[in-house]
Amino acid sequence: MALKQSNPIVDQRLDRIESKIDKLAEAIVSIARAEEKLVSLENDKKFLMEKMIKIEEKVVVVERKTDENTSAISIIQRITWIAISTAVATAAGAYIHFGK
Repeated sequence: MALKQSNPIVDQRLDRIESKIDKLAEAIVSIARAEEKLVSLENDKKFLMEKMIKIEEKVVVVERKTDENTSAISIIQRITWIAISTAVATAAGAYIHFGK
């Protein structure tokens, strides 16, 4: 079989088609890369949400303990002031009674 001579118009059209196919292939690769990035970002978001929930739970525990400690400190502070007031009153009474 003899090779046919190529037609310049047909060659140009084939070159344009080949160029378009190459561009489509590049676009598909770009879309696949973008999809991989989206999947990765979604996984990162899920991980960060889980960490944030754990941190929020810890903050709630710390708030409860802080409230408990605030109550205890308030009671201790009242007892301390009562003891100091009693000691000062006793010392003043003793000074007045025995000091003269």
